[in-house]
Amino acid sequence: MKTNRNLGIAAITAIIITGCSAPKLSKYASQTDLSKKAKYDVSEVTIRDNGKGFTVDFDKMKTMPKRVALVSFYTEDPGFTKVTGTNMTGKNFTTTNTGEAGAKMYATYFYDASIENLKKSFSANGMQLLTPSEFLTSEDKKSFYNNFVVRHSKLNKIGAALTKFMKKAGNMGTSIECKAPANGFVLADLNKNVPIADAKKKAVKRNGGVGLFDNDMIECLGYDLCKQLDVDAVVIVVNTQLCDKRNRHYLAATGAYMFGPNPLPLAEGKKDNMFYSKGLFYSGYRMAFKKGLRIDAKAKTEEDKAKLETENKLAYNNMIVSIANKIGGEITEAKKN
Repeated sequence: MKTNRNLGIAAITAIIITGCSAPKLSKYASQTDLSKKAKYDVSEVTIRDNGKGFTVDFDKMKTMPKRVALVSFYTEDPGFTKVTGTNMTGKNFTTTNTGEAGAKMYATYFYDASIENLKKSFSANGMQLLTPSEFLTSEDKKSFYNNFVVRHSKLNKIGAALTKFMKKAGNMGTSIECKAPANGFVLADLNKNVPIADAKKKAVKRNGGVGLFDNDMIECLGYDLCKQLDVDAVVIVVNTQLCDKRNRHYLAATGAYMFGPNPLPLAEGKKDNMFYSKGLFYSGYRMAFKKGLRIDAKAKTEEDKAKLETENKLAYNNMIVSIANKIGGEITEAKKN
């Protein structure tokens, strides 16, 4: 028997509730530099002199990105399935996740907590990070952005289908996957192939937050979207979290990814194909945790709840700013050469 639970926001209207002994998100409140935990998470196939490849070579760029649009800030929850019973007694599958409303609430919560410091990080590295209210300066831009849907290659879609098949074949059940952006943003979905979550550790694999060889995705983000919004690059922030059947929420990973135009035009007479893209990965880092970090951890008093919420915000700031600094550091280093 399989029970699907879409848990929504019922237990997260107050973000801090009593909880369990899992590692806490708040443990990172005092660790301002988490750069060592941020791992490079885009294709290492940089462009050659003919412009073919998936990731930009900053040495081939005449100018570095100055105006960068934060086009999506979202939460994804791949769901996880706990199996009880045996083949002899009959197995029960219980699949849980945050639910779309809950995912949107957490995305907005983390965005509000970190946007000021994200902007400062980009500014320190010579870039202006723009939010929708700042880059949607015309009705044409608003219309394009509000109707924008990320294209994905057949390869990425096939990978997603195989992952779902593996879940079923491995007695994992079928996850209820959900994704939702923070208020004011569209969902720019980076990866159709959502990872299988570890139900015991409340964790996901370290890398693979984007479709690494998804040429359709990098072109529509790095070229189409940049061109229509009149910016030098776009950035997407994605948080991966999990939720158990007791409505306890865990941050499994957070990442930020930058895309922009290919600085090398396709040679005259040559056809665009999967080895050449008008858009490219510029940079991207992901911080995934061996064990999911409890967001709504144990707090006995109102004073403890307030303290924990403050520490949660500081911890998330430390994470996402460390990732932004890694991206900015790459660009700053390239300027020196």
